[in-house]
Amino acid sequence: MSLRAFAASLSLVSSAASADPAVGPDDACPKGGDYRATLPDLAGVCAVAFDGADLIVCVPDALGLGAQVRRISHLDEPTPTVTDFWINIDYAIDVAVSASGTIAVADAAGAVWVGGEVEVPSDGSARRSEEWKLLLRDTAMRPSGVAWIGDRVAVSDSRSGEVVLVAPHGLIEARLGRGVLGEPRGLAAASDGTIFVADRLHDCLWRFDRATDGSYQTAPKRLAEPGFNPGQVSTPDDVYVLEKDGVRCLLVADALNHRVHVLSDQGEFVGFFGMHALVPRMGEGRIHYPRSLAVAADGLTLAVAEAFEDRVQIFGLKPEEDPVDPSANRAEFISSHFGSDAACAADLLVVHDLETESIAICDARTTPPIHMSIIGGGGALPQRFGEVTAVGVEPSSGRVWVADRVHARIDVFDVEWDRSKEPIVDLFMPRLARSVDLERLVRGTDRRAPDITDIELSAEVQGIEALLLDRANLGIHRADGRLELLAGASWIPLPAEARSPEELAVAPDGRLAVADPVARRVFVRDPSGAWTALSKLGWDFVRPSGVAFDERGQLVVSDAALDAVLVSDPQGARRVGGRGILDEQFYDPQSILSSPKGLIVIDRGNHRFQRFGEGFNWNLTGSLGRYYDKKRRGSPGAAPASTPEAPGASSRKATEQ
Repeated sequence: MSLRAFAASLSLVSSAASADPAVGPDDACPKGGDYRATLPDLAGVCAVAFDGADLIVCVPDALGLGAQVRRISHLDEPTPTVTDFWINIDYAIDVAVSASGTIAVADAAGAVWVGGEVEVPSDGSARRSEEWKLLLRDTAMRPSGVAWIGDRVAVSDSRSGEVVLVAPHGLIEARLGRGVLGEPRGLAAASDGTIFVADRLHDCLWRFDRATDGSYQTAPKRLAEPGFNPGQVSTPDDVYVLEKDGVRCLLVADALNHRVHVLSDQGEFVGFFGMHALVPRMGEGRIHYPRSLAVAADGLTLAVAEAFEDRVQIFGLKPEEDPVDPSANRAEFISSHFGSDAACAADLLVVHDLETESIAICDARTTPPIHMSIIGGGGALPQRFGEVTAVGVEPSSGRVWVADRVHARIDVFDVEWDRSKEPIVDLFMPRLARSVDLERLVRGTDRRAPDITDIELSAEVQGIEALLLDRANLGIHRADGRLELLAGASWIPLPAEARSPEELAVAPDGRLAVADPVARRVFVRDPSGAWTALSKLGWDFVRPSGVAFDERGQLVVSDAALDAVLVSDPQGARRVGGRGILDEQFYDPQSILSSPKGLIVIDRGNHRFQRFGEGFNWNLTGSLGRYYDKKRRGSPGAAPASTPEAPGASSRKATEQ
């Protein structure tokens, strides 16, 4: 969110609060939240649910430290008690607890587990319960949320864009929302069976009303709208139904607005709190990318899971609004809010800005890269994007490809500039060359609508060859510059273990590599077409998110859970980085791409990128506003932070753009 947008939202909150002072039913809904406690060191925690006074959490990144599903008891004590559930699960993504205490866990790899209490021996160690039952295995689903409706389980499927209702015996009873929902995530059911679904792709909530015969309407009601103002949401990840004194309120994990949003059950604005404003990782009481919400039986204790921060925060709900965050007036606001993908060819670097859905165009030949222009922005108009999922650059012409998941298309832009002159800002530099419907990639097949997560472009004798990584169909399309499928092997299926492929890399010798954070694998295909599944590169993969080949043809993998980059080497693998804000440290590293001066790693959590030259040695840290080409004190390989600076010298060189 920009500074101007945030200021506007504060103004609208003020006017909304004073416009209608009359008492209404929404006054029973909370409008604020007081910070109470933090449960730290929960690696990648992405879901929470209360079971009585205990909190059940999904911790998918903690593979080396224990099970993925945990019970946390005695939350009000200095050291809560933690008990692990030993379930044979691949990637726990959501959890729900029924009124009778039965637990349902959604597995993003394609299943739902339903079970009872964990058995705890007298020595305090946990062991696997035999009460767990597996549902929905081998249905080609990608579960993203789970909720109980009586003794039925409702599962949101982000792959097919629907909500599936499952009977106690495991058979699917109904499918809701197909063709309407974009990417359903968290969902919740009210006491009368009404279902509310958070749709991160369409930036809204959906309400499915239940008829007296128990069936659901075919056309759900849309609640809220995209934006940053009161009553508007941006990439909502979860919704919780709070029912109290005959009033039903919706608590929303409003991810890109970094807040808990409170709405009525008809979608009207009630309040919000926890907003971290414009400064990342502000600490306790400020919310950063909320993923999941749960309220205890007292109706006042709220748990907020923040996967990005590896923590759960506990708040006390209250009827009063929170005061305006004083940090809104701080100067060190974020200048770059990078998405997970970027691309570079020859001398042109393009990076995706997640907040504005725009593409920044930079001259990659310079140190630092010079920001010259912008493509697009959010919206439905021509040359605007709904959700950018992949970018690519043609090596010969410098044309920029942008995959737009919402509009199901790829836009191709000409970028013309005189490379013999100094780069300048020119907002008219990019021009739309063509827009192509992604459906053409699957026309005449039984494959579902493509979900393109990466684009690799190469120059061939006959023109451009495009490799497009398709998360929906778990494979790679081979097409020409107009998205016409190439003759012969136009479709390269991924191995059966693939679950959610995110990034593709091509080596000079023809090898392909694909990073899959849900499968926790990097798949490598040799020139003969044989695949190899790698589970480690010196260290076990936890959430491999980016992949590339360096100048020697060696594999380089970023792991967003390890906050490090793993580099293959003839003498053995090397681990570069670790969680931190200094140079050669990372916070949620994502895409890796080749540039004229080295490999660039998108350091998403630090709102920047870092560049590594020959031998994967650091040579630059940059955003779209500030750059460092000499390591700051305290960085790995630099002078310790306590070392005094010599008179007239500087260990840091910053270039303001």
